[in-house]
Amino acid sequence: MYKHPFLPILLFSLVPLFSVISCSNSKGSKEKESSLLPVPVMAEVPLSISDKVAAHSYLAQHFWENTDITDTLFLKNPKALSGFFFKYLQHIWHGDSSVAANSLKEWTTKVLESPRNMQDFMLELAENTLYDPNSPARNETLYISMLEVLSTDTSLIPVIRQRYSEQLHIAKQNRPGKMANDFVMVDINGKNSSLHNFKGRHTLVMFYEPYCPACEASLDVLNNNKTFEKASQALNLLAVYTGDNLQEWRESTGKFNPAWNVVHDLEMEVSTKRLYDRRPSPSFYLLDKNHVVILKDGTTSQLISILDKLNKQPSL
Repeated sequence: MYKHPFLPILLFSLVPLFSVISCSNSKGSKEKESSLLPVPVMAEVPLSISDKVAAHSYLAQHFWENTDITDTLFLKNPKALSGFFFKYLQHIWHGDSSVAANSLKEWTTKVLESPRNMQDFMLELAENTLYDPNSPARNETLYISMLEVLSTDTSLIPVIRQRYSEQLHIAKQNRPGKMANDFVMVDINGKNSSLHNFKGRHTLVMFYEPYCPACEASLDVLNNNKTFEKASQALNLLAVYTGDNLQEWRESTGKFNPAWNVVHDLEMEVSTKRLYDRRPSPSFYLLDKNHVVILKDGTTSQLISILDKLNKQPSL
């Protein structure tokens, strides 16, 4: 994962299947066919709007007005359609946050009214972009706006609607500004505790897997970072394994220096009760002294950026 949420990267490709009419299709005929395909056209910002944020907000609201999302001919050029979608997201990201939420809800509703093949393409593109843990454009807040529509839309078959409901449930857990979900844990010595038992300091939770290269790389970054070194002296450091292979977990505890509390989820509540989204690994949660979430499922760079600001405060 990366910090900047909107990069013009196609996260997957959809190659449409075309019927082969003959073996003698010429280059000229293909170019003619291509020239007849519809091209998505974004709305234009009125000249009366000069403020950049206002311009982005306007486009977030009106971006698709000149493009008929129900026209399945756009699917013959999926690269262009995907690029158009990324432009839309860029304006959403840079505009007003309340406009972004409403815009995505309206866009999702329009997509649900489109033919099934267009609906499938656009919803998969949006999910892979905004929700996939490896997406450079992952943005849970924006995806929640979509899920609030998808999880209640009766035009979807029940099993699909239930899937979106489950995504919405996990996405709403441990939101920044909310109390982090508590769970029981046990350390290498068999001592039981819980997340909310760690008091008096900010708490850094690192969810990890024992043999995860990305986890080891993130730990190396932290171990060699001056900002983290300074901040860690005033933090509760908690490395949490949520799987069921306790032998691997025990073998992994030596990777952490003594400042870390290395534990595993005693009752596997994190997974069975879906208390945290455990798709990405590692994932960092920074909590304040009252266990309120400051950073949810962050990267090492996001974590270090926040810790740098906290280091400058009178007391962490």
